[in-house]
Amino acid sequence: MQFYRRWQPVAAISFDLDDTLYDNGPAIARAEQWMLSHLRSEYLATAMLDKPRWLELKRQLLLARPELRQDVSLARRQGIREALVQGGMAPALAEQEAARVFAAFLAERSKIEVSEGTHHLLARLAERYPLAVITNGNLDLALAGLAGYFTLVCKAGAGARMKPAPDMFVQVQEALGLAPGRILHVGDHPETDVLGAGLHGFRAAWLNDRGQPWQSLSLLPDVELGALSELADLLL
Repeated sequence: MQFYRRWQPVAAISFDLDDTLYDNGPAIARAEQWMLSHLRSEYLATAMLDKPRWLELKRQLLLARPELRQDVSLARRQGIREALVQGGMAPALAEQEAARVFAAFLAERSKIEVSEGTHHLLARLAERYPLAVITNGNLDLALAGLAGYFTLVCKAGAGARMKPAPDMFVQVQEALGLAPGRILHVGDHPETDVLGAGLHGFRAAWLNDRGQPWQSLSLLPDVELGALSELADLLL
């Protein structure tokens, strides 16, 4: 643990999810593979949809509709719909099937592995602090077994821009009724988490369990953690 600013007690904690509470890469890779296999096997319209075609379709969709960059769920759902429509499916049916495929994708994507240590830490923290989620992703916390720890969950989309934009930090601050400096945000990403928290006045704990150089930061956090478990020494 390394401090960059004088430490002061906090009254609440917000958490990033992906690559902070669990390793997100394997879950996303598995869910994406499932989605492409399902689209190829279940729909004639997407029988030829492989990963390169899917990536190009996503690229073209985001170029045409840049607002989708702020909502990963809507972007994926619209991508699935577009793939089906381009393959010849009627738009109304494609909309219906895209919603069905996305729901199944989300269930696959939410099959994450959270360590017993992290569960224990969250349970202990939740006894003492209100805990919130601020995420750019779309994990279903109930399916992932994490919902019980948090009093508030803020996800990008539906009008809330992705971190480092202030939208979700404002949501958390207003919902908790606390000054920004009384809330500690914990996350792994130098820009979305550390910069996002700092720009809105939150305290920032940078989880640097991958040993990134501090020069990757554009704004220093209050504290750098080598492991999530160090939060216990800091806060309990």
